[in-house]
Amino acid sequence: MSFDLTAPFQAEFRTRDQIEHRHKVHPVQIFAPLSSQPNRYKFLENSLTSTEINGTLPLLNTNFDIVIISIAGAFRKGKSFLLNVFLDYLYSLQKSQQNNKSLEWLLDDSQLQGFHWKPGVKRDTTGIWIWGEPIMIEAGDGETYAVVLMDTQGTTDSLTSPYQMSNTVLALSTLLSSVQIYNIFEAIHEDSLANLSLLIEYGRLIMNEPIYSKPPLQTIAFVVRDFKPLSDECSYGYEGGMDYLKGALETLSHQSNRLKIIEENIWNCFEQTLCFLLPHPGHRVADRESFRGYVKEMKPLFKEEVKKMTTHLLNPRALKPKIVNGKMVTCKKIMDVFREFAKTLDSCIIPDPQLIVDTNAQLNFMEASSEARNAYIKGMDRVCAESGMLPEKRLHEAHIKYGIIALNIFEKYPKTGSNEVRSRNLSMLQQDLNSELEKYKRLNKEKRVTSCASGMIACGDSVLLGR
Repeated sequence: MSFDLTAPFQAEFRTRDQIEHRHKVHPVQIFAPLSSQPNRYKFLENSLTSTEINGTLPLLNTNFDIVIISIAGAFRKGKSFLLNVFLDYLYSLQKSQQNNKSLEWLLDDSQLQGFHWKPGVKRDTTGIWIWGEPIMIEAGDGETYAVVLMDTQGTTDSLTSPYQMSNTVLALSTLLSSVQIYNIFEAIHEDSLANLSLLIEYGRLIMNEPIYSKPPLQTIAFVVRDFKPLSDECSYGYEGGMDYLKGALETLSHQSNRLKIIEENIWNCFEQTLCFLLPHPGHRVADRESFRGYVKEMKPLFKEEVKKMTTHLLNPRALKPKIVNGKMVTCKKIMDVFREFAKTLDSCIIPDPQLIVDTNAQLNFMEASSEARNAYIKGMDRVCAESGMLPEKRLHEAHIKYGIIALNIFEKYPKTGSNEVRSRNLSMLQQDLNSELEKYKRLNKEKRVTSCASGMIACGDSVLLGR
């Protein structure tokens, strides 16, 4: 199955269609580890562009802002299971908004379905997957957002190098998402924080650039599963989680200079840093091979806490679109984000933080070039709209006029990343504008031929026979 991001935007689409047909939707893999190098990932672009419904291409002409909720963390610790809780909430929320009724979800007689998961020690998810459709939610600001859930391959997987893979998966997942759920088992340990090193170094680099006044990363939510509090320790949930996180960061920061840097900078690199403590879900959920997702088999305390956490993270007022370079990302633009970060993470086993900064810069200059080129074409189209052929001098004057306008548009965009990235994109823009000029020249010549032919016909001559 392909990811269909246009289905909610078809003229005949109704929100009710998503609710009624959600059982037909499945996860779609968008990044897969290379068989020869499992620490490197290939972007499966065809999963997002395959013709699926009414011959449409899934990411074209859709301008709703996109919210991406991703989960990463240790393998075999219930990430996919937790995403299915999120699915139940989002579809139920959508239904309550549509019918103007109170929200009811995670009911005892319901069954969690969606992302594949199973108990045991073998890996069940490889690469990165997303839910097969966006779930349309009316946010607290009145806007409708396309909410996408993302599942990732577990870190510290015995089949790959833990440090290399953990950094790559967590970095890619966080860079692509609005909210990064960091799934941790029992307690925050040294390796849990060490996996954030790449993101923190990236954040420190990009915050040094004068144009950035806000944190470059959006939300990270530590979710500590199967937490076992002592009598004098933190309680479950958000408040206890925040107390626990601050204490853990303080304690671990004394173990190494790298952890100290993370502790000092995490609050500045993320707009929001959250933490939730969840109890054990119950042995019927965690240990039984026959568990099929029935809510009634959860321990009541776990059900209560996971509902509070989900509501905190995904309620309409909490939903925030994906932001890149200070701008909200639409469904139409997300392909560029996926594609460019895929190139970066495919270029080396462990990405350099500067490469990630340059990827952000590339996305910035791609948008600058697109706006500049569109302004040039719009201006040239107006000039060339006249029926008769233009003098070549006038055509060149228009090219210079609108070329300068285009370059000024490019220049107004923030100068980020390395000079090489900016110079490369500026050179490509200039080449594009010159190519467009050649097209206008050809069209102008065609006008002369058409004009001559019309004149001959008006005089009673045959265009073909010359009489």
